[in-house]
Amino acid sequence: MNFERMLFSTTVLIPLALTALISIALLFVPLAGALGFEYSAVMGFVLSFVSVFVSAELIAGDNKSHSAGKRISDRVSSILLVNFFFLAVVYLIGLLGSLLKGDCFIREGTVFFLLIPVVSVFFSSSLGLLTGYVMRRRGFIAGALMLIGIFAYSLLELYREPSLFVYNPLYGFFPGPIYDEAIPVTDSLLVYRLVTALWGILFLALLHLANGLSYRRVGAWDFLKLIAIGAALVTAYSYENELGISYDREYITEKILPASIETDNFVIYYDPSSPEAKHIELIAGDHEWRYEELSEFLGLDTQVKIRSYIYPDTETRKRVVGAGDTTIANPIHREIHLVYGAFPDPILKHELTHVMAGDFGTKVLRMSPEVGLLEGLAVAADWGGDGYDPHQWSKAIIRNGMAPDIGDITGFGFWYAPPGLSYTLMGSFTRYLIDTYGIEKFKTVYRTGDFSIYGKDLPGLAADWKKFLEGVDTPGDINELAKARFGAPSIFTASCPRRVGALKAEGYEYYGNDNFLKARESFTEALEYDGNDPVLLIGLAYSSYYEGDYEGAAGIAGGSGAMTEADRAVLENIRGNALWQKGDTEAAAGIFSSLRGEPLSQDLKREMDIKLSAAGEGGPPAESVREFFSTRDRTLQAVSLTESILDSPDYAPPYYLMGRLLFNSGEFERAIPYLSTAEYLGLPTEEIARENRRLLGISLFATGRYDESAVIWSRIASDGDAESRKYALDFIERAGWAGKNRLK
Repeated sequence: MNFERMLFSTTVLIPLALTALISIALLFVPLAGALGFEYSAVMGFVLSFVSVFVSAELIAGDNKSHSAGKRISDRVSSILLVNFFFLAVVYLIGLLGSLLKGDCFIREGTVFFLLIPVVSVFFSSSLGLLTGYVMRRRGFIAGALMLIGIFAYSLLELYREPSLFVYNPLYGFFPGPIYDEAIPVTDSLLVYRLVTALWGILFLALLHLANGLSYRRVGAWDFLKLIAIGAALVTAYSYENELGISYDREYITEKILPASIETDNFVIYYDPSSPEAKHIELIAGDHEWRYEELSEFLGLDTQVKIRSYIYPDTETRKRVVGAGDTTIANPIHREIHLVYGAFPDPILKHELTHVMAGDFGTKVLRMSPEVGLLEGLAVAADWGGDGYDPHQWSKAIIRNGMAPDIGDITGFGFWYAPPGLSYTLMGSFTRYLIDTYGIEKFKTVYRTGDFSIYGKDLPGLAADWKKFLEGVDTPGDINELAKARFGAPSIFTASCPRRVGALKAEGYEYYGNDNFLKARESFTEALEYDGNDPVLLIGLAYSSYYEGDYEGAAGIAGGSGAMTEADRAVLENIRGNALWQKGDTEAAAGIFSSLRGEPLSQDLKREMDIKLSAAGEGGPPAESVREFFSTRDRTLQAVSLTESILDSPDYAPPYYLMGRLLFNSGEFERAIPYLSTAEYLGLPTEEIARENRRLLGISLFATGRYDESAVIWSRIASDGDAESRKYALDFIERAGWAGKNRLK
């Protein structure tokens, strides 16, 4: 049977029609409905089974026909050509979808298509040819069972190993958390698809050998080819850790995080050459304290130790577990994967909640069947809010009309909504349920997903929660801050999310390395696809500013389109900075002063107060602070502050800024004298003074001076707002506990 007869046979036409229908249907699915990674992964999976069927049926039928005497290579090439015709149809449908939607990921999508469906079809076609030739009509069943076994093995790998990504011959790879928007084509993916193609070559070589044995035409070269291919595959899998295809725990703890410390409840692995190594006892104490808090909050008394993996940076964690900007907990194996950015770690308690709550989760996966409850409990237990707690944020979200229905985000819909909204709302709702009905009832709900234990259905509970929120006190500027904080669209509804995500990640990588020219190029290109993203505009404005293009920075900051008042205020601050650097201190001070009444984050409020104070002071203090805010280079910042302290030793803000600089570098002992001096001299506003005390209190604690630390925290607790008091009281308890347990 030649190519034309194969193509127009029912064996081909029916699967082709079904494949085309699946491709078309996929175009209506968010994120997967354009030529990109998701489209390629789904269609690679579908086409793997289709190509096994088509190849096995065609080779088996051809062997029974009069053309069976033809060279095996002719029949194989015709069948492979048929399968690649399927690929052409699927690619054109995906391309048409991208063109109709104006998608910007076509070039990258084409690369993913070549790497995933094309290689998957070659692999599966070769497998189908081999099984169809050897087993005739049972060839498809045998091939399909092998594919199912391969898929099941990948699921087992996800369950068994720490990595959240997994490579697979059918769909290429599963990249891990959806919150990492950029999915690049990595060297590991290229290597793995080469290995997958090598498997396809092995199947074809085995087919050639089987055919040769039938006609007694087998030579030494046939066996040498098999040995060479087999050796290459064995070598690849022997070095899969080094190639980045997979990472087991033994490799991680021997090669990547070879140092460890064991406490009562943890085994903590870390890189001995990382900055965290010198603070490992402090980090261990942080773990134990959070464990102590959570044991009480969750009502648990478990004896199984938790493994904590602390990676030196997000790039290493992304490579090893598949999560860069997303911190990961694995309740199944009682482990967490952190990048420990600062003490105390702001994510640690959240992730530990996932692991410890496994004690009352489902039996196998040790978690809730409802994603919203899984994450909601972690937020409820941690209860941090970046200035405001989740109840306050939730009230503002609902007031702004931004909140989805709780029922829509309790299950898998949690991932469809913007992550900030989902986490905050479910955290507030979960905390309400626990505070109102107790933790024990919630444990049952967590394990089953059934709310009937409360005597009300979910809509009724949600109505009670909203009524409760009406009585929560909220500051006046929180509504505008909520619009900026939670206004970003979900990855499923964003404009060209993968391409924009890649450019955004690229831009901030350049920005972090002080390559502001390249950062500007990346942000500018991303803005061509999503011109309303304030994060991109702010990144572009800051890149121009730190590059020294003050005119450009002021123009970008002053000429942006519609956005929230909070985002507008951030850009106005950049414009004020640019004017200040140009020497127009009066105009800059006017902008800073007007912004003081706008909705700003706590960090920006303090920055504004320092700049206004310096501008009003004039002389060397103003010059040093201006220079400090002109660069991201910590060395240059330290030089400008040192000069200011020498010139104006009675002016407090440079001491605070120097102390903060040292604190952020983990130099707690060196930070204390500067922060203490700033406290003694007196800072311009109470907000800055309170933040100075917070840094001083943490630094004293970190150096083992628990009693002195408790004194500072007592002052914060007595004169701070509700969020500050909560944070201070937590540290007072921590200081007492650490003193008894002799932990740093």
